[in-house]
Amino acid sequence: MKKPDTDFTMSDGDFFKLRAIVHRNTGITIGETRKTMLVSRLRRRLREVDEPSFASYIFRLASDPGEIQELTNRVTTNETYFYRTPRVWDYFQDVFLREFQERGESLRMRVWSAAASTGEEAHTIGTILEQQRLENPGFDYSVLGTDVSSRVLDVAQKGVYNGRSIARFRKEQPALFASHMQGSDAEGYKAVPQIRARLKFKLHNLLERLGGTSPFDAVFLRNVLIYFTGEDQEKILRHVRDLIKPDGVLFIGESETLNNLRTGFEQLAPIIYRPSARVSSPCA
Repeated sequence: MKKPDTDFTMSDGDFFKLRAIVHRNTGITIGETRKTMLVSRLRRRLREVDEPSFASYIFRLASDPGEIQELTNRVTTNETYFYRTPRVWDYFQDVFLREFQERGESLRMRVWSAAASTGEEAHTIGTILEQQRLENPGFDYSVLGTDVSSRVLDVAQKGVYNGRSIARFRKEQPALFASHMQGSDAEGYKAVPQIRARLKFKLHNLLERLGGTSPFDAVFLRNVLIYFTGEDQEKILRHVRDLIKPDGVLFIGESETLNNLRTGFEQLAPIIYRPSARVSSPCA
């Protein structure tokens, strides 16, 4: 059977429909100047599912919920690596962990990597906390990584890394690398079983409340707020605020700020925040 002719040009109408679908299902706002990017990311998918045009693909999305997840996987941006932004990890390890131990309220730390991507951030948290566990009897931890893309979560759950994503870790933290990663250059490296047993990954849309969990001591929400409108950023941050302990800490990305947003957080240092003492949070 002859396949239909293909037309992979995207009309303005199709572009605005796809933008609306992406926003409705992920909250991510694709800029009005990003049509070329959207075409380049979806053209291959149209070929894979034998759709002759973006108009027919939009029609398919209306009747195929599974394709919505595939669309999400294709349009989300995922770039991360171990120990990204050293000052974040310096603060987490040298300030926050020390204060946590000094408070002595709990010997178990819960951390949320809220835009986990392929899992390097969650694994970085795990290596730091595993070292803390080895040095402090009674201390324990758990790390939850969430993302809206099932594709990157598959990578995170496998937890095998090599190349650029792990190079900084290997170079700047050689002792931790040697202690907490195992494998080879040929086959890739994985965290030791003690860390992997304390990591969990799950699919989650930040615009929805994260259910079935206790409050977190620290939340990493880095390099994701920039993809949302101000209104949606506030909604996400209200959800995070509801799930962070009063003495917890929030980390955001280097190009992000909470200035001019109603968030319930106050700044400790650039890109580092804590819950405000008094919060009058509007309903989500």
